Amino acid sequence: MEAAETDRAGAYEVVVVGGGAAGLSAALVLGRARRRTLVVDAGEPRNAPSAHLQGFLSRDGMPPAELLAVGREEIARYGVELVRDRAVDAVRDAGGEFDVTLAAGRTVHARHLVVATGLEDELPKVVGLAGRFGRDVLHCPYCHGWEVRDQAFGVLATTALSVHQALMVTQWSKDVTLFLHEVDEAELSDDDLRRLAAAGVAVVPGRVTEVVVEDDRLTGVRLADGTAHAREALFV
Repeated sequence: MEAAETDRAGAYEVVVVGGGAAGLSAALVLGRARRRTLVVDAGEPRNAPSAHLQGFLSRDGMPPAELLAVGREEIARYGVELVRDRAVDAVRDAGGEFDVTLAAGRTVHARHLVVATGLEDELPKVVGLAGRFGRDVLHCPYCHGWEVRDQAFGVLATTALSVHQALMVTQWSKDVTLFLHEVDEAELSDDDLRRLAAAGVAVVPGRVTEVVVEDDRLTGVRLADGTAHAREALFV
């Protein structure tokens, strides 16, 4: 099989890898600066499971896909190109410029490269958890806390830093349980335990094995010993 040829005749000043909010924002400014720009978008935004985005002035409550659609329209006004593909490799040549290879086989050349691929959430291996993510299994209370305010919260501990998360979410609910899950109780300091008790956070040792769902809503979690604990929202 012959290697794909690099498109140097149509070289770009900038290739932006990632067509989410960050990548589109960068492309918008570059387009307005009259830089020939290409956005490579794999179409897998981190917030895809969420029904709405919050805390974005003038766009609070907008579906994430709608925000991206508006962004794509805006960059097009300034001549920015967008390709639906995945960047699989980027190599800097002897002149310090970049050859970016796409999954479809095309290779594009650019003087500069902006990597705006964002983050990928690595969820705990708990039965049923991934399917609820962005709905009632949540990560950021500033993004979703208002929607589940005053409900019964669980916090799934994966490190001792989860103590901080459990204390933080008490701003949105006074009914909070910290499930130690992957954390040994001995890892918590006396100060951790005092602060949790002062905030009214219950601490439950043991590994969580599944989330309990009834009528398409989270109703609790089940531990390895078979015990179930009623919860309405779970932070991970």
